[in-house]
Amino acid sequence: MQRRGTGPPVLLVHGLGASAHYWDGVLEATGVGTLTAPDLLGFGRSPAPPEAAYDLACHVAALDPLIEPGTVVVGHSTGAIVAAGLAAARRSDVRAVLLVGLPAFPDATTARAEIGRLGLLARLTAEGRPVGRLLCEAMCHLRPLAIAAAPWIIRDMPRAVAADAARHTWQSYSRTLRQVVIGHRVQDDLRRLDVPVTLLHGRADRTAPLRYVDEMARALPTSMTVTVVDGDHHLPVRRPDVVEEAMTGLLS
Repeated sequence: MQRRGTGPPVLLVHGLGASAHYWDGVLEATGVGTLTAPDLLGFGRSPAPPEAAYDLACHVAALDPLIEPGTVVVGHSTGAIVAAGLAAARRSDVRAVLLVGLPAFPDATTARAEIGRLGLLARLTAEGRPVGRLLCEAMCHLRPLAIAAAPWIIRDMPRAVAADAARHTWQSYSRTLRQVVIGHRVQDDLRRLDVPVTLLHGRADRTAPLRYVDEMARALPTSMTVTVVDGDHHLPVRRPDVVEEAMTGLLS
């Protein structure tokens, strides 16, 4: 877990297969607020109990002690779904919500189809194929090698972010993907919120296509702001300035 700064509390929730290091650029760019970036349960350097459900309730329970009165909750990708659920569970203590690259899939069928386009392991896991588990567990057995090799394979990410992509287990990855991204509808949590909600999205986001966010925002009675900027799914890494700007706006 990383913590930096002074002022109002801000909680940063990373996405699937990432870690607290995903927020390094935002932590460096932001001079307002006390920013806390934890590793989600089962990812990064957090414990990874094999018996954990790794559903939304499980992740929310693990993050709950980090919420203080007046917290701004920020989430990216899968972490945006978790952040919305956490904010809905702790409504009286949450000041505002910023969701970056939110996968706002309308149903499980759409979620599986979109995830299936992201790569072999994601597709096999989303479809529940046994070979997906074999591939993931093989990586677990070779974790030191995978961590060392990841920065050379994932060249479009900072070294620390790429290396931490190998720090998860089959249980934490597969159950979070199936139960949070595919099985949970973030729309239900957003309907319960009565605080400012900003959806920050990259115009070229292919991982969580913008059209689903637009459709969701039009359908929800909850007032929210949709901010679209140039960029892809990884705005916290590639454009920390726009994330910092959105956070500052909510803090002020």
